Order: sequence, then C-alpha cells, then structure tokens
Amino acid sequence: MKSINDIEIFENVDMSKFTSYKTGGIAKYFVYPKTIQSLIQLMDYIKKNNVKYFLLGNGTNIIFTDNFYDGIIINLKKIKCLKIDKNLINVSSGYSLQKLVNEVSKNSLGGLEFASGIPGTIGGAIYMNAGAYGSSISDYLLDVTYLEDGIIKTVSKDKLKFGYRTSYFKKHKNIIILSATFKLYSSDKNKIVNKIKEYTEKRIKSQPLEYPNAGSVFRNPENISAGALIEHNLNLKGYNVGDAYISTKHANFIVNMGKAKSVDIIKLIKVIQKDARDKENIKLKLEQEIIK
Repeated sequence: MKSINDIEIFENVDMSKFTSYKTGGIAKYFVYPKTIQSLIQLMDYIKKNNVKYFLLGNGTNIIFTDNFYDGIIINLKKIKCLKIDKNLINVSSGYSLQKLVNEVSKNSLGGLEFASGIPGTIGGAIYMNAGAYGSSISDYLLDVTYLEDGIIKTVSKDKLKFGYRTSYFKKHKNIIILSATFKLYSSDKNKIVNKIKEYTEKRIKSQPLEYPNAGSVFRNPENISAGALIEHNLNLKGYNVGDAYISTKHANFIVNMGKAKSVDIIKLIKVIQKDARDKENIKLKLEQEIIK
C-alpha cells in the first residue's frame, strides 16, 4: 500500500477524533487518496489482500465501536472537484454538503436549502439519501459516478433505487461513490439566503447541536415521529447510560455529555428499541450505522 503514489497513510488512528459522537477505538490505518487513480490502486490492493475497509465521510451518522479496527479507513476529502455550469453542478463525493449549499447560493441556485446544517459529505448524503423538511438529496440529483470492481460507471438517478433514507448504495457496499451531478434552479439570492437562515435557526432551536451527536438515531416509523414516540409514548427523554443521554431537546438524538463510549450509545439504543417493541409493538430501525 505504501508504494501507491498520491496517497497519505496514517497508522493507529484514534477514531474518536474523526466521528461526530467523539467515540470509537483505534483504526490500524487511515488513508487519504489524492486522485481517482490512487483510489483505484488502493482498492486493488485491498481486494488482492482481502483487507477490511470502511469509507468515512465526516464521521456523522455512524457509531464506531470501541474495539480495534483491524483494517483501512478511507477518506476522499482530498479528491476535490466542484464545477458549476449554469444550473448544473458536478461535485466530488468527499465535498462538504454544507459547503456546497453555501457555494450554490452564491450563484443564485436554489433547491438545496433544506440541507443547510446537515454535516455530512456529498457521498454520505447520497448513500443514505439524506433529507430534511420534506426534501431529499435525490430530489435534485441527475446521476452518480462510482467505482465498482475497478471500473468507473455513471448511472442516472432513476436506476439507483432512492427511498426514505436509503439507496442502491446501501445494499451494494463494495461500491464507492466518486461524484454526482445535480440540476438546481435559478432563484433570487436573498430568498435562498433567507431560507438557509430559517432552516439553520430551526436546527439550532430543535436539535442538540451543542453536544457531540450523530444526527437522528432512528428512522421515523409509520404514523408517528421517532422523537415523539421516544418522548411521549416511552417517556425516555433524558434517560442515560453512562454519559450517553437521550437529548432533552430532541428525543431522537443521543448526545455525548462528557466521556461516553460507543458501548454506552449502543446500550442506550437497545434500551429504546426494546421499550418500543415491548410497549408499542414498534420495531425502530436504526438510521445510524454501527462500524465494528
């Protein structure tokens, strides 16, 4: 692996420094490819040597266990690309979603205001079809370019099975999203900026952004929001395991109030799921992903 050009390799990396929960154990390798070619070579090395790997964006929406990760963490943020051609946007997967929202607003392009405050990357947002306020990232997507078995493919949105917090990529985890094309619409810049401000203020008021968290913990079940279920039906708002607490501001958030470990967060998740099943006969589906 160290013979690959245009790549940065770090050993024995503390994953708590790269996750929004601020938890996680040590990863054997943490790697930044700087070009698509170096990524292709890296994936070839991984396949030939049967090495465990995980593609990491901004470390949101995931829970790294406290155990040693005997493999390679790959981060694509150093492969940078943003092209704006009228209302068409082509952007690399490691690009910050929040930064993209800000950049397109400067060009009077609307559509992505709902994503203001979502802390992930473009790749992560596409992977889980991130959304808020009735909109999803797939609403404005034209196509996605990805790497599969050493081959680069570009596929239109309608073939990627987007749904509520899911996509084709969640079921095909050997695929690496490289870039995406969005089609936005021209709008008044002041209207866009005001909308971004409105959504940002809503997030600040309704979400516990002052504490380490990884966003919504569960998908919303039918007929009720997960937050309302946890707060009103289960009466678990404020419940804790160690320093992992169900937020008193929004019950579908778990926050790290100090020295929480991933094991505390996972135990708390299981408490919520058991109560939902036993008391309301509801199977709460985890929106976050546990990485072992």
